[in-house]
This record gives sequence, C-alpha cells and structure tokens, in this order.
Amino acid sequence: MGKRFLVVTEEWAGSGHRMAAEALVEELCASEGVDSARLVGGLETASPALRELSRFFYLGMLRLAPPLWQRIYEREQLWSTSLQKPLAWWLSRKLTRELLKKEQPDVVIATHAYCLSALARAKREMDAPFHLVSIPTDFHVNHFWVHPQIDTYVVAHEQLAEVLKRDFQVHADKIQVHGIPVRPAFRAAGERDKPTWRAALGLSPEMFTVLVSGGEGGYGGIAEVLQELVRIQEPLQIIVVTGKNAKLKRQLDDWQQKTPNLRHHLLIRGYESQMWQWISAADVYISKPGGITCAEALALKTPLLLYKPLPGQERRNSAFLRHNQAAAVANTPMEIRETLNRWRIRLEGQKEIEKIEQVRRPEAARQTAEYLLGL
Repeated sequence: MGKRFLVVTEEWAGSGHRMAAEALVEELCASEGVDSARLVGGLETASPALRELSRFFYLGMLRLAPPLWQRIYEREQLWSTSLQKPLAWWLSRKLTRELLKKEQPDVVIATHAYCLSALARAKREMDAPFHLVSIPTDFHVNHFWVHPQIDTYVVAHEQLAEVLKRDFQVHADKIQVHGIPVRPAFRAAGERDKPTWRAALGLSPEMFTVLVSGGEGGYGGIAEVLQELVRIQEPLQIIVVTGKNAKLKRQLDDWQQKTPNLRHHLLIRGYESQMWQWISAADVYISKPGGITCAEALALKTPLLLYKPLPGQERRNSAFLRHNQAAAVANTPMEIRETLNRWRIRLEGQKEIEKIEQVRRPEAARQTAEYLLGL
C-alpha cells in the first residue's frame, strides 16, 4: 500500500501558496508509491468564517495601512505565539475531526503557516501521528513556520537553512534545501530559448521583450509602470498580464485604444493559466516579489525587476534577491526605465543570468517529492 499525503495551504493571502502546493501534488501524483495526494485549504476546512475574516483583514491592511502591516509583520514572534496557543488548540480540534481522522495521512505538508501550529498540535495528540513538513514559500523564514513538532523543513536556499539553525535552533537533520516548489511546466519550459518562445506566441522573436504582471490580482502599480515604459525611446515589445483584475484590463484596453501610434509593440492580456510561456518569452519580468513569482522567473532564467514590494514577506524577498544580486528593485517608475536601459546592454544582462544560476531551483518540486517518498 502506498503513502497517503495531505497538502494544506491557503489562498486568501495570495495564490503563491496554492501554486506551490499544486506543484508538489502534481509531482506526487506522478510518482510510484503514492496511494493519495490531496490538496486542501486549511481554514476553508476548519472555519470558512475565520478564513473570510482573515482575508478581509489582510487585504484591508495592505490597501489602507501598509506601514501598520509592516510593523505587525515585524512582531511575528508575538503573533506566532498567539497562533500556537488558543487559536491553535481550537483549529487543531476542527482539523482533526473534519480532516485528519478521515484522511489518515502518513505525511502532512503545509505551504502556508496559518494552520501549521494547529497541525503540530493535532499531530501530538493523534494515535497515529503523521510526518509534518513545513515549506516556507518565500526567501525568508519567520517564527510562524517553526514548531517543535515539525519533522522536516524544506527551504528555498542554504542561507535560510542557516537562519533556521542559528535563530531557531533547528537541527540540521530536519532541514532540506530544495527550493520553492514550482510546477513541472516551468521546469520543462526552460528547455526552449526565448526567441523560440516568442515566435510560438506570435511575437517578434528578436525584439527586446518586457513582461509586466502583478500576480493573479493585478497588483503592483501596473498602469504607472506601463506609462513609464512607453516613454522609452528604443522600441520595446511589452506584454502586460492583468490577472483576474478585470477593471484594470478594461482601463488599459481603453488607454491603448486612445493612444495611437505607439512606437512599441504592446499586448495586454487578462488572466493567463500558462504563465510559463510569457515568462519564458520575456527578457525582463517586472512584477511584485511574491515568493512563487520569483521562484518561477528564476527557474526560467528571466531577470527580475521588482517594483514596490508589499510590506512583510515581499520586502524580505526583495532584500534576499537583491543581496544575492539575483534581481533588481525599483521604487519609482523612473528607476524602472533606468534599469531597463542598462539591461538592454547584452553584457550586463548576462551578468544577471549568472547570478540567477546561484539561487534558482527548477527541480524543487520533484526533489521534494522524492525526499518525501523516501521517508
């Protein structure tokens, strides 16, 4: 009989956590020795009302009070302690009754930290405890991801492994450095070069191509970025992906119709389920620095230009990638234009790709699945 896997995630705080979970489930389902690999939403299962409240609070804070959210995030030790006590006790009872006793998993993997303490408590109290895995989906680890009951940590880079050992006293035997899981399609897409991808998408193969996106929600000041890009003198091929932000898509479509004779080739797209095609085709990817977005671009060797990172983990992602010279960060539209003008020089672009090689982990999902199957 094969192993039973349960992957617990959340998507109310962004789609990256779910994407990483889907990547891992896809690899597990394609492997021998797996009886089941199921993906579930933790709060969706335990408390839909709390899920909606958390989503409302998180999005409201980012929209109305970003500095306050940054201060809350920086006090993550205090907040993680609260999750490990009364809330974890209540959620663990719900998860045990509604999910764990029914599924009887051998391995439980969390790609979001909200229910991690509850899962740790449930593991301690169950008659047949499971192997609990924590997979932070950012280039940063904080207290939310750490608990004595966790058996394995899968992190994005060796520097994060050192943080776990130094700051949280996690034993090295519990840490695996595999990277942030990205879907197999991203690994396969990297086998074709950028001109080939551009031709396949009906784009000019030789034209310098810039991709602009802000995740599924179309965040990150996309309109102001586009306004700056069209001021660049040398012609560009610009692809804007607005995700599920239908209002932004309509606004940009209207603006394009009212702005004839652009020197640039501009293509505005809505939600794209196969983003690996567009990231593969781009010479530069301008985006907000969500963990999965960065991991996908790195897997495809597409230089990242990170714009206006959100408070919390996005700022930590930006700091990590900038420190490792694997991405550039722009805080104003003018900085975007200046960086692009530099990157159009072939030699400097090549330097960026060389730094990307040091942090990219396109095999993360497969390596993690192989490790879990070998437990």
